[in-house]
Amino acid sequence: MRSVKDLRRENLQFLVEKYGTMKKLNEALDRNDNSLTQILNQSVHSVYGYKRTMGDKIARNIEEKLNLGYGWMDADHSHDAFPEETDMIYLRKLDVRACCGSAGYSNLEEDESEANIEIFGVNQQWFQENVNAIRTQGYDVITARGDSMEPTFKNGDMLIVDRHDIDAKREGIFCCLIDGDLYIKRLQKVPGAIRFVSDNKFYESFDISKEDFDVKVRIVGRIVSSMNLKRYE
Repeated sequence: MRSVKDLRRENLQFLVEKYGTMKKLNEALDRNDNSLTQILNQSVHSVYGYKRTMGDKIARNIEEKLNLGYGWMDADHSHDAFPEETDMIYLRKLDVRACCGSAGYSNLEEDESEANIEIFGVNQQWFQENVNAIRTQGYDVITARGDSMEPTFKNGDMLIVDRHDIDAKREGIFCCLIDGDLYIKRLQKVPGAIRFVSDNKFYESFDISKEDFDVKVRIVGRIVSSMNLKRYE
């Protein structure tokens, strides 16, 4: 399986061919540096010695500038015609399991471009009705594990995470790293602390003081929607 960095480079080449030259692509992107050329040529960094690759910031900027849809740069388009106007929104499904139980998982890579990522497209109308009617950027999909958030989420549900919404002051259901382990919990404000609540009544809630919160907790994003895949015999 090709890595996300490989796919981004291939899609960059695809875009250069579409626009005719790198200069014309840079003009369409309002860029006036040579970073895309260095990425395409896999130029070696003069100080650190690694080959230059495309990070999330540049990939998302290209998608936004060219109206390609979030995640387009991370998908395999080797058999596709270039979309003049796309009605699809691409979501990244990270190979990440977020615990809905009593113990977390620690499989969220610091460099997410190295993670095993699947890309799938959803119809824009479905996205607007089920996720967000205005903003299409900044959403990823992860998998729920465990039963502590039942009946809200079940084991194996695919959860859509708004990576832009990381403000725990607004109560809701969040994906968060606690001491390096990944959880799905309902966050509530209580005097002097943030409470982590399981929707399953058989699991106890726990509090983390506001003083410890910034040290122990990293908010990955708010859960805004879920997809439950039921199997029928």
